[in-house]
Amino acid sequence: MTTYLNMKTKQGVETVDEVSIELNQSPKEFRVYLAKMIAEYKLAGIDVYRSSRCTKEWARKDKKL
Repeated sequence: MTTYLNMKTKQGVETVDEVSIELNQSPKEFRVYLAKMIAEYKLAGIDVYRSSRCTKEWARKDKKL
């Protein structure tokens, strides 16, 4: 399961980070970890939200690697 952290800007939506569940990690532990990640981004002044979809640019970047 992959979750993307996106943010809305004046130019549109931008994907900031990609988080996947790790081996032997329960869904509850993953949700707690994700909530902590979002809180850290917001503490840094980046207003992110979780999404199941990334931006087209992020998807293209993944294919180039």
